[in-house]
Amino acid sequence: MNRIRAARQAVGWTQTELADKAGVSPRTVHAVEKGRPCRQSTKRRLLAALGVPWDVREDYFPRAHSVRRPAIAPARSA
Repeated sequence: MNRIRAARQAVGWTQTELADKAGVSPRTVHAVEKGRPCRQSTKRRLLAALGVPWDVREDYFPRAHSVRRPAIAPARSA
C-alpha cells in the first residue's frame, strides 16, 4: 500500500480532507496515492499536513529510477 495513503487513513482523513490541509487538489492526492510523480513542493505540503518529517521523505516517495537513454552514434562522414 502507498505510504501516503496509509498515513492519511491512519489519521482518519479522506483524500479531500488531506488535500484541504495540504493546500493541494484532491486530484493531486489521488494521483500521488496512485504512485504518480509530483513536485517537491507537493511532497513537502503533503508530508507537513500529515506531520511526517521531511528527512524521511524517501520512505513515502521512493526515488524514481533513472532511465538510461541509448547512446547516439556519431554521424558518419562520407
